This record gives sequence, structure tokens and C-alpha cells, in this order.
Amino acid sequence: MNQPANAQVIQVTSLERTLWSNLSRQLDETLKRMDIAQLASPTMLILHDLIDTAVRQMHRKLFLVLAEEDFGMGLETHANYLEELYAAEVAEHGAQNIERYCQQHGYHVGIVFPDSGNTLVEITIPIECTLQQSNSLQLVQALAYQLDISAIPGERPATRITLKRQADKQTILHMGSLMDDVSSLNSMKLIYEQLGYGIILFSSVGQVLSLSRSMLASVKLPANEDSIDIFCRAIPFNFYNDIIWGLALAGQRGNFENYRIRMRISGVENQSVLFNVSGFRDDKGVIHSLWQVVSLAEDANLSEGSIISEARIHKITRNYVPQLVEEKAREAVRLGKEKIGNEERSVAILFCDIVGFTSYVEANASSESIINTLNTILRRVSSSVKRYNGFIDKFMGDSVMAIFNHPADAVYAALDMQSHSADINTLRSRAGQDTLRLRIGIHWGEVVIGNVGTAERLDWTAIGDVVNTASRIEKNCDPGSILVSQGLRDAVVPMHHPRLKFGRVFQIQVKGKREALSVCHIEMDA
Repeated sequence: MNQPANAQVIQVTSLERTLWSNLSRQLDETLKRMDIAQLASPTMLILHDLIDTAVRQMHRKLFLVLAEEDFGMGLETHANYLEELYAAEVAEHGAQNIERYCQQHGYHVGIVFPDSGNTLVEITIPIECTLQQSNSLQLVQALAYQLDISAIPGERPATRITLKRQADKQTILHMGSLMDDVSSLNSMKLIYEQLGYGIILFSSVGQVLSLSRSMLASVKLPANEDSIDIFCRAIPFNFYNDIIWGLALAGQRGNFENYRIRMRISGVENQSVLFNVSGFRDDKGVIHSLWQVVSLAEDANLSEGSIISEARIHKITRNYVPQLVEEKAREAVRLGKEKIGNEERSVAILFCDIVGFTSYVEANASSESIINTLNTILRRVSSSVKRYNGFIDKFMGDSVMAIFNHPADAVYAALDMQSHSADINTLRSRAGQDTLRLRIGIHWGEVVIGNVGTAERLDWTAIGDVVNTASRIEKNCDPGSILVSQGLRDAVVPMHHPRLKFGRVFQIQVKGKREALSVCHIEMDA
């Protein structure tokens, strides 16, 4: 296959191997070259969708071919069973087995960012495929891009997808204009019709005065008097209690917004609909309410009540959610996904422990606030992690586990932690209090970051030998020092960080390892 000259091919065999940061960097460079850097976010959505579609189609196709070869099942006669078999394989093992097959037989999705011309990216898929499952085709048109799909003949038929910028079109970003009243009303009418909004008018005592036909249509009821009676009886009591006799009467203006309520319509196949309701009370006491369908029965886990209250609850609980989980959840939502998937990638794992804190607690429980002391130190540790682009994975009593995408960031964060620790201990010493020193261990390598636990309690955390080894390194570190593996040292040195100084490499024997582990200390020149 012909590839653009001087272009590096990124080979992808699984979506569980995180490559998005590298792709994002190369895409940014390409968009800057084309002077359209402002389109980075929507273009990345397109790229993510194309690669996601390509890899999934490759996996599905190769699994079906493999099943046909191993079990002698023809695709034409056993299509449904093979699809069920594929779904079961993905559910139980993810992409692990299919990825291994791809690696053994030389199958991969190839991604190239040319360094000239109007082509943004070229994606080569080692099977015949289409983009019927892609969700981004309209966005491609909106950004004045062009998507070309062509077949590549050969012993292994393949497909090439090329995303280009249309040379004769420009994406124009400019300030909007102010609508006149007629345009506003016409637009609101279209929104009302297209999104299926409904209207209900209530009296101040809760009687339904009238409702729009679209309200009945939203719960699949015909427009007649019997349906009106069924619908009105289905409005739950807590809606009247919270809104009609609560916010709409108690509020000075009678306004209410974003109240979610679930209605179950009897006799309509257990129909359950979650609505978002906003409205106001007019000067005659009539309550005007606008209803929007949020979800049907399959999303029954979505909560009812005020979204404002939910936002307040989220504000309280968000500090209990690991930073990495929240960021990955936002990324999943942005990409139209329902859950956070597993990933395999190389990261730096940092463990930080407060030396002798258990003994300190026993000796000082009555003289000062142990929680305040612990939080003061952990707050400084956390700020160092954040300052150098890391994420706190978990707090474990007086210990911290953090994850960094780049090895040098982990080292700089560790040095920052020790610097803060020295400042805190200086103040504690002047106050006649015991000093509390940190020991820090760091290792670099490939981990699996994925969902661990059950549906009732899940952690999205890093697991694997790299995590265990980083913990063992920290346990062998002297108080006040930073001990890193030779693997991390080798990953940092080629990056040319002149401010970092590594000590001599020496061997330690750690629990769970037959062979000695090569490590070194690190410090920063003044």
C-alpha cells in the first residue's frame, strides 16, 4: 500500500490501547499547518469516530472469518449464531483475544498524518468495509471536510479512508446576529414540533385545565377524553407536592426549572417516561408547564426531582470520585459512549507514603488534630500531582497512588512533594512538633486501567505488575528520598531534562520478585 512520504504510520490493533493523546498531538500539528487550529475539538471527534468504527469492523470481520475457519460455520447459514458468539466474546474477554490474532497475523488499522497537501489523515483498514456505522458524517460536511472511501485490491482486500479539507470551501466562524420577534417565534415553533415538547396548564389547586396533543403522543396515547383521564391520573403525587403546591406557589414569581418526573402509564405495556418540566405561575394563578421527554423505560436509573438538587449533590460527592474517573467519564460522554472502557497504556505509577504516621497517631492523638495534619500533607501532595498533569488514583490512609502519562512529570511532581514536605517540617520543627517525612517510589511501564468491582461498587483503576513494583520500590525508599526504577530512568533520560539528576543504579530485592530490581535515587540541581 502506498503511504505518504515522510509520514509515520500509527498501527492500531485495539481500542483498549490508548493512543488518543498521540493522535491528538499529531492532529493539532496538521491543523496548525492548515491554519485551522480552532477546529481541533470537532475534528478529533470525527477522527475518534472513524478509528472506533474501523477497529470494531476489523475485529468483527476477523472474528467471523476465524470462527468460519475453526468451526466450519458458513457466514450465510450461521450468521445470527456467529453474531451472538461475537457479542459473547467481546462481553467476556473484551478485545484481548481478537487483538492477539491481529498481532499474530499482521492485521492493523494504519493511521497516517501527511505533512503536506489538503489531507488531514489517511486511515487504512485491512478488510473491505463501509462507514454506515459512523456517526460523524454530518459533522464532516459542517466543517467543510471531504471523506473519501476507496477499495485497495490485493490478496488481502483493504479499505482506505481519507479525510480532506475541501480546497474550494472555507469554514467561516463569525459572530451571529440578533433575531427579530417573528424569527424567534418561528424558531421556537420548530423546536417545539421537532423535539416533541408538550404543554400542561394547571390550576393553583392542581387541577389539569388543559394539555397539548403532543403530551398524549409522548406516552403513546390517542387524542381523546379517555386518554386525558388516563394521563391525568398518572401524574405522580410528588409532582403536585413539589411543584404545584411548592415551588409554583411558594416562590415569589412562581418560576420553576428542570424538574424531572417519571410517569408510568397503566395499560400501555408498562410504559414509563421521564420528563423534564419547567414553567411558571401567571398573575391569575394558572401554572403553565413545558414538558420534555428525557428518556423511556430503558433508562429507568435516571433520577427524579430537581436537577438543581442533583447538581448540589454532585458538588458534594465529586471530591470523592477519582479525578481520572471524572475526566474519562466526560470524555466518554463527549464521544457518545455509555461507559468507560478498559485501556492498556504505558504510565508512571507513583506511590507516596508518610513515614511512621501510624506511630505518630498513637503518640499525638490527644495533642493535635490527626485528620487536619494528614489532610495538610495530602493536600500538598495532591497539588503537586495536579501541577504536573497527574491524577490521584486513590488515597490509602496515609499513602497516595498517582498516575502520570509522562515519566518526567511524575519525577517533577515527586520533587515538588518533597520540597513542600521540607517546608511543612520546618514549620512543625519551630512549633516543637514531630517532623513527618515522605518516601516516594515511581515505576514506568504498561498497565491495564479498567473497571474493577461489581455493578454496586466500581473502581476504574490501574492494575498489573507495574503498580505492584512501584509500591515495592516506595517501601524500599529512605525517608525524604525519591527512588525510581531504571525503567523510568531510561524513559526520562532520552527526553533531555537537564534539571534532573539521577544517582547511580543499584539493585534491591523486593517482595514477590525473584530477580533483583534495578533502581536509583533522583534529585534536582539547585
